[in-house]
Amino acid sequence: MRSLHIPMAREVSDQMTWRFGWKHEYWDGCAHITPRHNHVHVSARVAACALKIPPHVTLREVCEADAEELIDAFIKTFEDGVEFCDWETEKIHEHARDNITDFFAGRRGAPHLSSRVAVLTADEATANLPRPPFILAAALFTRKTHATVLDLLMVRPQASRQGIASLLVGAAMNDLHCQGETVLGSAYHVANAESAAWHQAFGFTEEPDLHLARLRRAFYYHEMTRCEASEAADGSDYAALKSEYEFWSARVDELEKICKREGYEAVTPSLRLDW
Repeated sequence: MRSLHIPMAREVSDQMTWRFGWKHEYWDGCAHITPRHNHVHVSARVAACALKIPPHVTLREVCEADAEELIDAFIKTFEDGVEFCDWETEKIHEHARDNITDFFAGRRGAPHLSSRVAVLTADEATANLPRPPFILAAALFTRKTHATVLDLLMVRPQASRQGIASLLVGAAMNDLHCQGETVLGSAYHVANAESAAWHQAFGFTEEPDLHLARLRRAFYYHEMTRCEASEAADGSDYAALKSEYEFWSARVDELEKICKREGYEAVTPSLRLDW
């Protein structure tokens, strides 16, 4: 994935629809659209999950012998993602190896036994791929100071949108529930809309974050004023944008009061939490 640098007039740039989590700037006759490198910190209450495992998929605990396949799964999952926008291929591969190596070495936090991989059953793997087993997806968990954390969630493109990510995390949830743990933490890139949708659908909720609330307020303000300028202010789209802008304006006010009362750390998850 690459940032966008589009020649256009300033007035045209001002009327562009914004992508949330991306910086929209203008200079030298071009609109420059680049991802912000912030993360959204979320948490979910641990609860038992009902699992329905497809017949062609097997879940098992991760082991260090999986490292090479996990590195490959990492690359296939993220190489065209917003997290590595504008990265050179060799740097992405190097980062993938470092992440998996650091996970098994405990440098990302103590590896949790709930970490799992989803592999094709032997028949499926033999029929379609050079060798079994073939890791379709992985959910790697680490134990941090404040909670167990979903450290890495990887799904190969050919296995995406099949519920495998939810299956892996649900299986881990069952383990954590049996162990008496109450909170599962996670984080995702602010511009990764697909990850945001998955976390929300699974039941994760955002940690109080003043910076993120201000970003959302600015985003909806721009979209609302853009809609006004296009003479569409009487439509349902404008009403929805105005409602979101008002909600996030109120949320910013609320978090600024907390910040004043309790300090910046209380509204900044990256300072308050270790994930």
